[in-house]
Amino acid sequence: MFINNDNKDKCKKILNEVVNNGIDFKVDQKFLKKIFKKEKKDDLLKISKNGVEIEKLVTLFNNEIMPYCSNFSNEKFMSFPDAGNSIAGLVGSIYADLLQQNLINSTFCAPIATYIEIAVINCLRKVLGYTTSKINNIWDVGGIITYGGTGSNTTAIMLARENHRNKTMEHGVTNPDEFITIIPKGIGHYSIKSACMWLGVGKNVIEVETKAFKYDLDALKKILIKNKGKVMCVVAYVGDSRTMTIENLEDVYNLVKSIDENIWLHADACHGFSLAFSSKLKQRIKGIEKFDSISTDPHKVLDLPYCLSALLVKNPQKFKLITSTSDLIMQEDYAFGQITPFIGSKSWVSLKLWFVLQNLGLNGIAKMIEERMHMAQNLKQMILTSDNLVLLNNVEMNSVVFMYAPAKIKTNIDLLNKVNKEIHDRIYKDGEFHLHQFSLDDDLGVIKKDEILYPLRYMSGNPNITNKTLKEMVTYVEKVGKEVLNEWSL
Repeated sequence: MFINNDNKDKCKKILNEVVNNGIDFKVDQKFLKKIFKKEKKDDLLKISKNGVEIEKLVTLFNNEIMPYCSNFSNEKFMSFPDAGNSIAGLVGSIYADLLQQNLINSTFCAPIATYIEIAVINCLRKVLGYTTSKINNIWDVGGIITYGGTGSNTTAIMLARENHRNKTMEHGVTNPDEFITIIPKGIGHYSIKSACMWLGVGKNVIEVETKAFKYDLDALKKILIKNKGKVMCVVAYVGDSRTMTIENLEDVYNLVKSIDENIWLHADACHGFSLAFSSKLKQRIKGIEKFDSISTDPHKVLDLPYCLSALLVKNPQKFKLITSTSDLIMQEDYAFGQITPFIGSKSWVSLKLWFVLQNLGLNGIAKMIEERMHMAQNLKQMILTSDNLVLLNNVEMNSVVFMYAPAKIKTNIDLLNKVNKEIHDRIYKDGEFHLHQFSLDDDLGVIKKDEILYPLRYMSGNPNITNKTLKEMVTYVEKVGKEVLNEWSL
């Protein structure tokens, strides 16, 4: 049951079958083969008492579990850009699991893995415009690898808290009202509010009004002045999680720092950091290098398998604010465990990003990102030329938000939302395509200013998508929409 010299050939055979099964899954023509019925969930709770031979277990999984899995790698899955189909990324992921390096310590746990991780962080810093210098210890690195954007954002809020009131980690929060975080209204990611609660500062989040899914700077200024001395952090989105709108970064930076230089500015760039790889697109995120911290999610936009995020900090020494020491974490110069809250033992997840960076090269990644943006613009034009579809956002990145809205239902908001929810449900059950759906304030006034809408959203990072695929999706949505109207006699 465990790898040794006697069974290594058998192990290779089994793992080879697993890899073959996984690849066949990724290239399957449907996003979802079967919909799992909740009433069957109790069957999954049964665990064998005596064990199952691994060959039989693999067969069981392949036949009875895998068909119910969502295939993010399918080119018709258009909800999120998390394709996870980079060959180099998969190679790095497999190696990381087989090599079992633990980056909590460096000398004996991860002697070379630690330096590979530092190289990856250093690359991201350079790409995004942060300065780099000679690295003598962990506090010179200026970044950490986490397991997702929520972890990166939470650590950023912790840094903001400690920067605002030093040694709060030791003494606790005595007056939560003095720990305010500011986010744009209606488009903030849940992780910021959650982080504030997890870190003991409560729900002291102020949502500022927006214009075209960006901060209303006049409203932001009033809030900052009114709460001067109490604001610990202002969060700006470099591609918000709904419309992928990019904030006016330099304007926000100049305004915030002119009122209070000590406020921590955090850029949630989990999606938008990818534009920094392209000399053609980097101008769109100008000013990001001025922010105190930047969260990035390579697993969202660089086709890596889950999970990999990175938090970068402008001043690397700021990590000393949240350093945790223990005799279980060696006080080594390069022990990452000293500056990675909430994690502890830490797998070598950065290896898959190292493989992608080396495999594609910085120029290859730039080309991939540019083609992705180009595909989104192509879809935008298809929607604008349609008589039945309406575009709801300015397509600045790879998010295209739209609704099925023929003239006869366009002005009836309740009916419009009901029809689009039905379209989304039918598309999911069919399993051919998949589009995301969420609530959205009509900030541009396309349908009706400030009304809450339930649109469909395309947002993909899959390099296998073509114009033909996009046209098929548009035709499919219009077909389903027409069927709904006909069935409902509308």
